[in-house]
Amino acid sequence: MRRVAWHVIIVLLTSGICAGASPLALLRQEALLQERLLEKSLVELERHEASVQEAWVRVERLSSDLVRAQGQGESVESLRLRDEDLRRVEGDLIMQVLESQQLRNSIISIRAKLAEVMSEMRRLQGSASDEEDPITGTWRVAFEPGGMKGFLQLTMDGTLIQGTYGLEGGWSGSLRGTLVAGKVRLERIDSRLGYVGIFFGRLQDQRGVTSLAGRWEATELAAGKPSGGSWVAERLEPEEDL
Repeated sequence: MRRVAWHVIIVLLTSGICAGASPLALLRQEALLQERLLEKSLVELERHEASVQEAWVRVERLSSDLVRAQGQGESVESLRLRDEDLRRVEGDLIMQVLESQQLRNSIISIRAKLAEVMSEMRRLQGSASDEEDPITGTWRVAFEPGGMKGFLQLTMDGTLIQGTYGLEGGWSGSLRGTLVAGKVRLERIDSRLGYVGIFFGRLQDQRGVTSLAGRWEATELAAGKPSGGSWVAERLEPEEDL
């Protein structure tokens, strides 16, 4: 990974942003930050350019007034005061021009950094597409206590997981969660009951079989219903998918 990628990751991790996220997710965050900074800088540059124009108009007006006053034979004291006013607006014009130059240089640097981050993102996305996705696919799942069985349909984007499920008894709904350092956390949102549980598990790969196993916790406690238990899921091969 090139220097910019490591720099971005170190900065974001140090600041506590996206702890545990993948390099690609960190680069996405950095790209968003750079885009916002670019937008803000462009607005500020537009404001400064307007100030430059205003200062330039004042310089031209006071300069013309001074030339006319000299031709009309105004007193030395009056000419000195006019010259002081002109010097003041000339100084303001110079400051506005310098600030605009600094902003333009900053915008060029931001664009260069953004282009580098986007290039690194494209490289990582190309690499990620060549690597096996350990989550996306159909999973056969079983829960204890009770031995309830069913299927999960999961997809992964970076560290984010989304999916749906169907269980015995007609229960169905959606899943959302994360995969970080081999650990899975999924929230279960039932189509009838709403947010009903959280699954915690660890990704395993033994003898070519990918599985998830861990514990689950109910978010809504009900009389006669278990508050938690264990679960295990095994990813089906493409030819086994339902």
